[in-house]
Amino acid sequence: MKTLTAPVTASNLTAWFVSIPPGEKIPDYTVLEEAMEAQTGFLHETGDVNELLIENSGDLDLFIQAGDIVKGGRQDRTLGADFIVPAKSGKVPIPVFCVEAARWHKREKESDAQFSKSTNFTASKKMRAAIQQSKSQGEVWASVEEEQTKMSASLGCSIKACVSPSSLQLSYENTEVTSALNDYLDNLESAPTPESVGVIWAINGKLSHADIYGGPALFRKVWKKLLQAAAYEAIGERSGSESALPSDIAKVSAWLEESAPAPSEEEHLPPRTRLSTRRANSQLRFETHDTSVADPIHLSILAQ
Repeated sequence: MKTLTAPVTASNLTAWFVSIPPGEKIPDYTVLEEAMEAQTGFLHETGDVNELLIENSGDLDLFIQAGDIVKGGRQDRTLGADFIVPAKSGKVPIPVFCVEAARWHKREKESDAQFSKSTNFTASKKMRAAIQQSKSQGEVWASVEEEQTKMSASLGCSIKACVSPSSLQLSYENTEVTSALNDYLDNLESAPTPESVGVIWAINGKLSHADIYGGPALFRKVWKKLLQAAAYEAIGERSGSESALPSDIAKVSAWLEESAPAPSEEEHLPPRTRLSTRRANSQLRFETHDTSVADPIHLSILAQ
């Protein structure tokens, strides 16, 4: 049974942190941001907008999360699926979506063959559904435009970068966006407990989405990306006044535990990833298994 902390709020964004009884110990994965910084994780262009090659030269298995954004190459991309990349993997194909519609060439001093960093995660629920459920490049582009429009309206200025107006990554790097983001980081970044394995978010008093992991170590590694993404969406949804907290903790817990039918879709991504999609009454639920581990390593829930 999952247990929740009391809610923690910054402006119009509320978080509950999730803990679960200890189960089978999951492997000590590295994640994309730290692998790229350590130069053990590499993404290579293939000439295909919707496919890259990923290479893990490190000693730890690499956990990729659907929605991870990588900057550079011929276009900024977001990774199209949760994915386990084994240690010493060689080059493995991975599905991606473009989050920069108007470029297919070198950008300033960046490499057009590889990618420089992965510090952000796609923010909006709509984009996450487009990536993980409908798998539609057109819907992803529409979600980028909508997200940029909402944040620009909230901040009272355009957040599109002159060098590449369609780039979601460059919009996240806008100075007005990073200033607004810091207000959320200051209040929430240190909020998880050592036992936390996941987080449930509400924006403007309404339950939004949740991400639960197989253990505290993996959650800690992805926590800042998750916080930034939730804050970006909250910035775009600000109404000018703080909203009331959503339903009491018992109702939030019931939402988290909402039952779902058998998978509506199951997908195997070699060499070790199994993905399940379930639609519950008010949710989409995406479950990720490393086939070498008994328990799921990631559960993502999007309110519908």
